[in-house]
Amino acid sequence: MKISENELVESCRLAVNTAIKKGADSAEAYSVSSVETEASIEQNDVKLGKFHQRSGIGIRVIKNGALGFSSVNMLSQEEINESIDASIKIASKGSYDQYNIFPNTKVPQKLSDIYDQEAHDFKPENSVKNAVKMLKTARRYDERVTVDSGVFNNSLNSIAVVNSNGVECVETTSNFTWYIMGMAIDGKEVSSFDFQFGGSHHLKDIAVEDTARNFAENVVKSLGSKKCQPFKGTLILSPHAVTELILPTLVNSVNSNNVQKGRSSFAGKMGNEIACNELTITDDATWSDGLSASSFDREGVPRKKLDIIDKGILKSYLYNTYTACRDKINSTGHASGDEESSPGVGSTNIIFKEGKSSFENILSEVKKGILVTRFSGNVNPVSGDFSGVVKGGHLIISGERIHPLSETLIAGNIFESLFEISDISKDREKVFNILAPYIRVEDISVTSG
Repeated sequence: MKISENELVESCRLAVNTAIKKGADSAEAYSVSSVETEASIEQNDVKLGKFHQRSGIGIRVIKNGALGFSSVNMLSQEEINESIDASIKIASKGSYDQYNIFPNTKVPQKLSDIYDQEAHDFKPENSVKNAVKMLKTARRYDERVTVDSGVFNNSLNSIAVVNSNGVECVETTSNFTWYIMGMAIDGKEVSSFDFQFGGSHHLKDIAVEDTARNFAENVVKSLGSKKCQPFKGTLILSPHAVTELILPTLVNSVNSNNVQKGRSSFAGKMGNEIACNELTITDDATWSDGLSASSFDREGVPRKKLDIIDKGILKSYLYNTYTACRDKINSTGHASGDEESSPGVGSTNIIFKEGKSSFENILSEVKKGILVTRFSGNVNPVSGDFSGVVKGGHLIISGERIHPLSETLIAGNIFESLFEISDISKDREKVFNILAPYIRVEDISVTSG
């Protein structure tokens, strides 16, 4: 049985109080309890549903300015005491660091729309039913569609954070997530792989059939692919391609830990223009529709909406308490991680502001270019250099999709491309925890493999 919120908080309180009694100067406990059901698809066949339950607690202590951490995957008093002893022992042998502190923040305002009571009654057989529905929808769209893999997952997750500075918070979220991946096969011809994902906090918003149809449509459209002649021209990145090509480098570059360690090209550029003025991006854990929505971060710091790039201007880095202390500012509420590790720094829900043009208008203005459905390749997050294969792409001539592409490579530099963005669509799609538009980029090198 899943552990209740009250039991999680009580376990954390007890751990913190015990750590202080045992000699820690300050202490923090982060506990989790979750249950999940899952059904998977493999090679056009649905496997049996699975049920999994876990709980655990991570304990951090500070002693003489040194940090110690230990975790256990049980919430018994004996296990917790052993973890506390291990944390204090590690801290006793550690080095003093003036930036080792725990936050002292107000109680976060709880989000009201990230938990569905009906998720408690969601059984493994319901996960199987949704996986079957997803598979059948894709296969019925066209007999040439083959589903290589897929998953439907339902999870209930409760987390609690308590520290000796008075921070105490707890929250439960429900998540329904699913994905489908595969290709279309027509005789000896195999289309590009495609991957489609969906997710929601609420039972009523499960839409596996829509996801399966989008997947099937994409793989069928990519049949009949051909090579194209090398050129330097326009790319239109789909929302999926935006999350694969542009976003990882941006998130890496605004991570304060990377900035402080010299692993970010945005170091020293706060307030500077780093992209075209049409680009505005926020990180917003309070966006309830996003799968990374939460009221507080790994350290119990309240979440908030944070402007990262505003009309091309770099506005903020993402901070946890440690990195914020180093820069003598407040945490932005971006401590990341779970009970098995000390907090890192991570993004939550990333939202691109919509543009003014429709996708069709953006497409119609392209003289010669490529529509990139997905990108598979290498991106250097520090230099921004990228090269890789266009997946599910189409050649565009005079605003028309001419034919699907095969063995087509693109190369360029992300940071330079941010200034070469010529349009952003008003159409946006939710991909994982990201709300992304179509983005048109100029001056990209295109070659055949």
